[in-house]
Amino acid sequence: MRSSRVYTALFVVLLCSQALTTSAGLLDDIPVGTGYTAHDLCSRTNVSGDQYERVLEEYIRPKVQPLPYIWSIDAEPKKQVEVQTFVPFLTHRRIALYREGLGCTVVQTEEQATNLLGRDLKQATALPREDAPWPQGEQLAESEQLSAPDAALINRHADAIFAEPSTEPTEQRNTTALLVAADGRLVFERYAPGYEREQPQTGWSMTKSLTALISGLMVTDGAFSLDDPVGLSRWADSEKAKITWRQLLNMSPGLAWFEGYGGQSDATTMLFSQPDQGAWAAGLPMESAPGTVFNYSTGTPNIAMLAMKQQLGGTQAIYDFYHNRLFRPLGMQNGVIEHDYSGTPIGGARGLLRPVDWLRLGQLVANKGVWDGEQLIARPFMDYFVAASPAAEEYGAFTWRKASEKIPAELRQRLPDDLIWFAGHMGQYTVIIPSMDLVVLRMGAAFDEDGALEQTFSLAADLAEQRRSE
Repeated sequence: MRSSRVYTALFVVLLCSQALTTSAGLLDDIPVGTGYTAHDLCSRTNVSGDQYERVLEEYIRPKVQPLPYIWSIDAEPKKQVEVQTFVPFLTHRRIALYREGLGCTVVQTEEQATNLLGRDLKQATALPREDAPWPQGEQLAESEQLSAPDAALINRHADAIFAEPSTEPTEQRNTTALLVAADGRLVFERYAPGYEREQPQTGWSMTKSLTALISGLMVTDGAFSLDDPVGLSRWADSEKAKITWRQLLNMSPGLAWFEGYGGQSDATTMLFSQPDQGAWAAGLPMESAPGTVFNYSTGTPNIAMLAMKQQLGGTQAIYDFYHNRLFRPLGMQNGVIEHDYSGTPIGGARGLLRPVDWLRLGQLVANKGVWDGEQLIARPFMDYFVAASPAAEEYGAFTWRKASEKIPAELRQRLPDDLIWFAGHMGQYTVIIPSMDLVVLRMGAAFDEDGALEQTFSLAADLAEQRRSE
C-alpha cells in the first residue's frame, strides 16, 4: 500500500510538471475527462443498465488517460455519479445526476444539483407493447424472411464485427448491437454478451439526425419553414438574426466552432462545462457568411433544440413534442434525449434509444417520412433532409451522405448513390439505402473507429450487391 502511494505521488508530481511546462494544456483537459467520465458512466449504468465495472474499465478508463491516476469516483446507483481529482491545484468536479425517464445531466455544484432535482417535469407515459412484427410491434427479428445467401452473408459479417482485432483496450471495437432491416422488416439482430434488446444505448452524434427529424416535424406542422430565420431571441438585432433553418440544419450557419474530442475544444467545453449549451454555442462569433461554409459542429444541433424549445414554450413542451409526434407514432420505448442544466435537450450528442428504435428512425428515412401508411414528416422536408448541402456535397440536414470521404473510396464506389447515414462517436452507425429498402445499424464503444466504420459499410455494400443480383 505504501509503495503504491509513493508511485502515485511521483506520478502526480510528473503530471503537474508536464501541465506547467505545456502552457497548462493538461489543466484544461481535466474538466473534459471528469465531465466525460461522470456523464458516460451515469448514462450507461443508470439509463442503459450496463455493468459498472465494464463501463469504467473497458470504455472510459482507456479513453481519459492519465486522469484515472488522480480521480476519485463516487457512484450512487439510480442517483448520481460524482467525479473529481484529488490533486490540490488540479481539483475539478463534475456531477452527473440521474432522473428517472429523463436520463443524466451534468452539473458542477451542489446548488445546481439541488435546483435541478427540485424541478417538476412530467414524464411520458409508457407505450403499450404491440405483439406484431417490427416496426409496428415488438416481435423479434424475422430471420426466415432472408434468403439463404443473405443469411449466410449477414452472419459471416456479424461474426467478424463482434470479434476483437486485438487484446489491447485502445484497439478494440466493443460492438454491442448489430441489426438489419430489409424490405421494411427486421431480419437480423444480435447483441453482445451481457446486452439485451431493451437497453437504450447512447447514439452520440446520431442524435444530430434525430434532431433534424424533430425539426422536420415542426416544419410539417407549420411552426416554421426552412427559409425562415431561426429566430433566437438572443440573436435579435444582430448579424445572426438572418441565419435560416436551412443553413443551420446544413451545418453552415457561419458561426465559429472547433470540433474535437482529444482534449479541450468547443465541443468538449460545451458538453461538459456549460449549463446552457445551446446558448453558449449561439454566442460564438460569426466567421463566415451563412450558407457558404460547412463546419461540422455539435453545438449547431443544440442551437436548433434551443430554438425549438423557445418556439414551443419551454422544456416540458419540447419534451412532450418529440415524444408525442415522433416516439409514440413509431412505437419507440424507453427513449430520451438527455437535457443540459438549462433544460434544453442536448440535440448534438445525448440521444439514448434502444437499437431497434434507432433502426426505426433509419426505416422512417428509408420510407421518405412515411410511417404506417401516413406521411408523418412532409415529403419536401425529407427530400431536403437527404439532399446535398450547398456548402458540402457530403452532408444533408444533420446527416451524412455517400459522398463523404469518411467512407473508404473502394466502398464508396460500391454503395448506391442514395446512401444516407447517421454517425456517432465511438462507432455508432445507421446506414440507410432507400432504393433497396435496406437499413443496417451498428452500435458499441469502438476505440478502433475506422475499423468499425469499414466493417459496417462493408456489410451494407456486400448485402446491397448480393440483393441486387438475386
